[in-house]
Amino acid sequence: MEELKLAAQRRVGRGKSCSGRERRRGAIPGVVYGESGPLPLLFDGRELRAILRQVVGRAAVVTLDLEGKELRPAVVADFQRHPTRDSLLHVDFHEVSLKKKMYARVPVHPLGVDECIGVRQENGIFEVVTHAVEVRCLPRDLPSTCAVDVSGLRVGQKITVGDLPPLAGVEFVSHGELVLVSCTAPREEKESEAPATPAAAKEGSKTP
Repeated sequence: MEELKLAAQRRVGRGKSCSGRERRRGAIPGVVYGESGPLPLLFDGRELRAILRQVVGRAAVVTLDLEGKELRPAVVADFQRHPTRDSLLHVDFHEVSLKKKMYARVPVHPLGVDECIGVRQENGIFEVVTHAVEVRCLPRDLPSTCAVDVSGLRVGQKITVGDLPPLAGVEFVSHGELVLVSCTAPREEKESEAPATPAAAKEGSKTP
């Protein structure tokens, strides 16, 4: 597990006007949800955006440093942006325990796409069918991505969850038959193999 730390302050004020003032001074409001209930927080906007850039598209645990007095490991649950300006408005975290196994969705990361036999030699079409798999593990064992080697994939073949190599301390919760990636025949070949249309068959038939 990569160590990511984010400073946070307890948020006292509530409401849209208060949140607006905080954003104008460069802070972003948020909440961390845990066993003791939701805790409103404030984050430095620049630091928060840097963390989000690191965790988007991967699974990661972020240690929230509450005013230098308390550390809370958490995962990003959601964040909201302004609909037109794309500025960051709010972020939600879910607290996790370092001693308890957690469930997480880990993004699928194909490796060797440029070397895929089905694409390079057989003119096949490579496709990521499932973009994330669900796992269960301790936070320290959480993989950032689920790497899938597709270099040997040929046309007509696929890779499922059951084909993945085991990861130490990680249990794959997604069904073993769930397809992650596949390589299919070119669309032109599929169309050429299609049966004759009823109209074409009718032209070759005789009138009784």
